[in-house]
Amino acid sequence: MNKVIVKGCVFIALAVILGMMLMYESKEGEELKDKVTLTEKYFAPGQSDVAVGIKTNKSIEIRDSEEKYCAMEFSNKKIFEVDCDKYLDFTIGDKVIIIYKDNRLIKLGKK
Repeated sequence: MNKVIVKGCVFIALAVILGMMLMYESKEGEELKDKVTLTEKYFAPGQSDVAVGIKTNKSIEIRDSEEKYCAMEFSNKKIFEVDCDKYLDFTIGDKVIIIYKDNRLIKLGKK
C-alpha cells in the first residue's frame, strides 16, 4: 500500500510540473493576431541595410538583410521585415491580418 501512495504522489507532482511548463510556454511564445492597416512600405535600394519609406521617406535599418530587403509598417506601429517578391501586391492602405510571434511576422494576409 505504501508503494501505491508514493507512486501516486510522484505522478501528481510530475503532472503539476508538466502543467506549469505548458502554461509558461504558451505565454512565452504566444502567437498574436491583429487586424490592421498597412501604413508604410520600406525598400532598401541596392540590397543595403537601410530601407527608405515610400510615403514618408523615413529610413529604417534592416536587421535580417540576408534576403529581406523590404519592410512594412502597420497601424499598430509594428514594423516587420518581409520578402519583397512575395508581398509586392500589397499597397499602403490595405486592410490586412497579421500573425506574429516574438516580434517576427509569421503570416500576412488580406482581409
